[in-house]
Amino acid sequence: METTTPRVCDMFLRTALLFAVLFVAGTETTDFCGSMDIRSDISQLRKLENCTIIQGNLQILLMFGTKPEDFRGLSFPRLTMITEYLLLFRVYGLESLQELFPNLSVIRGTHLFFHYSLVIFEMPHLRDIGLHSLTKILRGAVRIERNQELCYVTTIDWSLLSDSVDNNHIVGNKPSEECANVCPGILESSCVKTEI
Repeated sequence: METTTPRVCDMFLRTALLFAVLFVAGTETTDFCGSMDIRSDISQLRKLENCTIIQGNLQILLMFGTKPEDFRGLSFPRLTMITEYLLLFRVYGLESLQELFPNLSVIRGTHLFFHYSLVIFEMPHLRDIGLHSLTKILRGAVRIERNQELCYVTTIDWSLLSDSVDNNHIVGNKPSEECANVCPGILESSCVKTEI
């Protein structure tokens, strides 16, 4: 009888813990998705619709035929975390990540892309990063390079997001003297310091 009592208690504790977790989580479900390589076809972005956490990396790249209007209304508000890295490369027509990923708050960097957890490279129409909910890059540096329309990247205080700021590589973007004297995303007064 003594051997069954610990088992019953253990099973009771596990059941109670499960109910506690479900109660705390409420009705909101967390949908995990694996790594995604989305390229060439904008309709592939729909794979992100139910993702809350990407357990892996997210690569969006090589979309040459897309225009700004293709991205209007396209949003994935459920996505809050990427456990590895986010890479954007040569996605034409994408002007901001603000509407696409309005609630992305954490990039963990458990695996990196050549030491980087956020890579924005050769995005010819990107004007604004716009990741206003991003609060932490836990591991890895940031590489933002050769984005000919991207303004005010140097006004972002990357040290608030990441401890790897010394390894950040932010070059070849639009010179600040060529940028309009308005804050990207909100189009109001001068930008002294922009939130990401």
